[in-house]
Amino acid sequence: MKIALVYMNTEMNVGRGAGYIAGAVLDAGHTLSFFDSAFIPPMQIARQIVRDNYDVLLVSTMTLVFPMALNMIRYVKQHSNPVVLVGGIHPTIIGETLLEEHGEIDYLCIGEGETMVTEFLNHLGSNSLFEVNNLAYRKDGQVFANRLNPPEDLTTIPPFPWQAFSDQAIVQKPTGFLYVTATRGCPYNCTYCCNGIYLKHYGKDYIRFRPVDQVMAELTYLKKAYRPDLFYFGDEMILADTNYAISLFKAVKARFNTAYGCMIRVEHITPEITRILKATGCQYVGMGIECGDKKFRREHLNRFMSNRKIIEAFNLLRAAGVFTTSYNMIGFPFENDADLTRKTVRLNQAVKPDYAQVTIFHPFPGTKLYDHCLEKDLIDWQRMATRERYYGESVLKGFNLQHERINIEKFLNPQGFRFKPLNRGKASGQGLRMNLKKTGRPSIPVN
Repeated sequence: MKIALVYMNTEMNVGRGAGYIAGAVLDAGHTLSFFDSAFIPPMQIARQIVRDNYDVLLVSTMTLVFPMALNMIRYVKQHSNPVVLVGGIHPTIIGETLLEEHGEIDYLCIGEGETMVTEFLNHLGSNSLFEVNNLAYRKDGQVFANRLNPPEDLTTIPPFPWQAFSDQAIVQKPTGFLYVTATRGCPYNCTYCCNGIYLKHYGKDYIRFRPVDQVMAELTYLKKAYRPDLFYFGDEMILADTNYAISLFKAVKARFNTAYGCMIRVEHITPEITRILKATGCQYVGMGIECGDKKFRREHLNRFMSNRKIIEAFNLLRAAGVFTTSYNMIGFPFENDADLTRKTVRLNQAVKPDYAQVTIFHPFPGTKLYDHCLEKDLIDWQRMATRERYYGESVLKGFNLQHERINIEKFLNPQGFRFKPLNRGKASGQGLRMNLKKTGRPSIPVN
């Protein structure tokens, strides 16, 4: 079979979900071509899929880019007839109703997909296909959704195929950051985050940890291939297991002369954790504030840290010489949003992060705040249909916050983003490539 996998993407980044699916397909012995829509327009991808006559089209999509994915699939289906399987966060959130609404999609993967996609390809064309877990399908005019597999075992999943992605996406410019992950999942259920959908599907088993030696082997390859200035652990909850995180950080310190950074919740920052971060070479930490109003965070965001704890966490890291970024939102779907924004700005002034990032609230389906927006009829659906980046502008009626967001960031960051890792190396920008076409489309090699 000729199989194409399209990562629907508008950012200069590496898609972990799409990448692991590609790795699973390759590990099962299939031939695969990988397309990243950040580097080649979706309709150009569609024309190439039609021209090359693929048998199977796999699409990994998030909610904001689903309309773009749908247009691409429609074009493909109008001009050829590959089997189309759509996976990613959007079908996981919406579920099998997507098949009722969109006839051009043949199948959905709901939930994690490494095991599912290999079984899907192995059983395609036989009646046993309808027994594959995580699959939603049509049969006899009806739509069905099978039960889910348990969460993937991170000790056995195939290696991540870094060669599928552009060097520009792997090493971020100008920072020299290379995003890596050691865990999967998050135990928290913030009201604006889609993580709650996975918790509903998988429960407490959703948070998992890769073996430290497995992570070290991957970092060893990445260090040699890409020479990043900093490994950034973009895990949602790297400190969910403190002992695991400490073992990981110590291993990074022992193995590499490369700085690292990570994303942490302020509740996990203690004097002891700060000491370990400093001793093991951590130079960058991102932490969420989201809103400067403690009562609002507790009642509407399901975040229970106090302002005092937020200030304490940032102070500890500053004293240790760790560069900090705070994550903040404006544009909440409540009448007092302007007051909330003022409190967020004031709290950042008290916290004094090295950089304050400001984004605009976006109501993602499946979240509690999305349901609130539906109930109050707050969403401008025309805006919603055309928004490809959640930080660009609000999709709420009467909200125009793009200029305010930019002005707040400039006010809080008069000198801009000025992080430079110590022991800064020279990022090569040249990875170990495999059949990279001049169009920018990495094509994973055939066996």
